[in-house]
Amino acid sequence: MASPSLSAVFRAWLLVGLRSFGGGPATLFLIRRSFVEESGWVTPEQFTRDWALCQLAPGINLLALTILIGRRLHGWRGIVLGLVGLLIPSALCTVLITAFYAEVQHAPAVRSALRGVVPATVGVGLAAAFGMLKPPLEASRREGRVSLALAYLLLGACALAALRYRTAVFPILLAAGAAGAAFQLSRRTRPAREERE
Repeated sequence: MASPSLSAVFRAWLLVGLRSFGGGPATLFLIRRSFVEESGWVTPEQFTRDWALCQLAPGINLLALTILIGRRLHGWRGIVLGLVGLLIPSALCTVLITAFYAEVQHAPAVRSALRGVVPATVGVGLAAAFGMLKPPLEASRREGRVSLALAYLLLGACALAALRYRTAVFPILLAAGAAGAAFQLSRRTRPAREERE
C-alpha cells in the first residue's frame, strides 16, 4: 500500500484530537479505528505490538503511540504532525470545557450527565481492549492449541494479578513478556534438539 500523504495523516490525527472525549480508552479506540480499521495504514498486529511497547515506556502512553504511528507513516514529520494534530484540539477543547464546567458544575442535570459518562467510558475502553486482543489470540490459534492455551492462561493470570492482588502494571508486563519469550524459545529449541537426536 502506498504511504498516505502528510495532509491525510494530519487530518486523521486532527479528527482524533477533536473527537477524543472520554480520556485514554476513548482516544485509544479512536486511534485504532482511524489508523487500522478505516484507513488501513497500520495493521492490527502492528498496532497491538506498538501499544504493548508503549506500556513498557514511562510517561503518557497515548503520546508514545502517536509518536510510533507517526514515525511509521512519515518519519519525524509524521511524529510532529501526529502530536500537533492530536494535542492542539484536545488542549483547546479542554480549556473551553473547563471554563464552561466551572459555571455549571452544581446543576443537577450536569451531575446526572456525569454519572452516565463513567459507564460509557468503561464500555469504550472494553471495546478497544477486545479489538487489540484479537490479533495476538489469532496468532496463538495459528500456532496451535498449546500456544492458544498459554495466551489464555497469561490473559487470566495478568487480569487476576491486576484486579485481585493489585500488582503494579510494569511487573505484570515484564512477567508476561518473560513467560511468552520463554515459551517461544522452548518451542524453537525443541525441534533443533530433536533433529540432533
